[in-house]
Amino acid sequence: MQKQRVRASVKASIQDGVAWALMCGFAEPYSVPFAMALGASTMSIGVLRSAPALASSFFQFFTEKLVRALGSCKKALLLTVFIQAVSLFAAAGSVFLPLRLALPFFIAMTVLYTVAGNMTAPPWLTLMGEYIPASKRGNFFGFRYQVVGLVFFAASFLASRILGSWGEGALWGFFMVFASAGVFRLVSFYIITRMYEPRTGFHLPREGGVNFLSSLDFRRGRVPALFFSVLLLLFSAYLAAPFFSVYTLKELKCDYFHYMVLMTIGPLMTYLFMRRWGQAADSFGSIKILKAAFLLIPTVPLLWTFSRNFYYLSLVEVYSGIIWGAYLIGMNNFIYETIPPHARAGYNAFFSFTNGIAQFGGALAGGWLYERLPALWGSSFIFLLLISALLRGLAVIPLFLLVRETRSVTAAGPVELLLFLSGFKPQVR
Repeated sequence: MQKQRVRASVKASIQDGVAWALMCGFAEPYSVPFAMALGASTMSIGVLRSAPALASSFFQFFTEKLVRALGSCKKALLLTVFIQAVSLFAAAGSVFLPLRLALPFFIAMTVLYTVAGNMTAPPWLTLMGEYIPASKRGNFFGFRYQVVGLVFFAASFLASRILGSWGEGALWGFFMVFASAGVFRLVSFYIITRMYEPRTGFHLPREGGVNFLSSLDFRRGRVPALFFSVLLLLFSAYLAAPFFSVYTLKELKCDYFHYMVLMTIGPLMTYLFMRRWGQAADSFGSIKILKAAFLLIPTVPLLWTFSRNFYYLSLVEVYSGIIWGAYLIGMNNFIYETIPPHARAGYNAFFSFTNGIAQFGGALAGGWLYERLPALWGSSFIFLLLISALLRGLAVIPLFLLVRETRSVTAAGPVELLLFLSGFKPQVR
């Protein structure tokens, strides 16, 4: 009976992923264009992308307490998913407000959306850790991400067509897109109700939670060093990340279709390659995959500086998506390999906290710099990209010096790893 419930829950998790991807495809690529239609400046975009991250980073520490208070990961998950759906409906309602109130209200609802969304991750990941055996996690999550990626891309394309049919800056188009995203999240809520949670409570966080202060000892483990590298990498990435939308719409003069391609083809490739990266992580170890990602991610902003050609930038985003897939699957597997079940909710919350602080600091600093840096090759954004690339490169140092694999894995160099990703089975050493 329990095995049947687990199998049903795994199936439901894939269906939930489809509904989640529909929501994200409709909402997330278009939050910046929506804000711009409401009159946002470049600095306002920095606030839009940084304020939700700051709020989320602090609320992450309440996730573990919420799970303990409700006595259930599933209940905590359902509550936060429902709040996220409500925030999307409210964000869509910004179009009915006076213009002076619409943008602040939209930013506030984006904060609520992001906080609720980030708080779903720790209990969801904890439940999934109970369903999927360790030997199959990379393959399963990779497959699920592939499904999610295809749906995300299709949803983003459909949303771009809806916005295009209403014309550039038309608020009614944004109302339809964000209200639809809220409906998809309610569908996700219903699907999650069918998921099974073990009654043993073995996976639930223990009283007192995770003592993060005592864990921040670089002599005692890999986790603090990795989180320090992640903090620096994500801060550097978010210096530029929120403003690709501004650069694409304002400086490259893209319509919504071309904008959609540039903003979503990267995530699509991330999801499509997740299964292959997951299989590579199962074979060669999560740290090997993370090191590959950390080495290659700094090249992405450099490649963006070489040309403004749409087709060239699309290829850069394809490459970027593949590389970020390695980062995501490597981090996902590392936490499962390193952290015991009862502590995963807490450590996932701490990882989200790290992400939030990096996003807040990076986006706010990037918004300030974007308006003050001198133009390089016709745009101050190019200068910002070069700074981002330099700082991303520094993030590899703690990772390479202090982080090692937690289990025995097959040794493989860059050539073997590339062959494996290409579909070959290289002779490994």
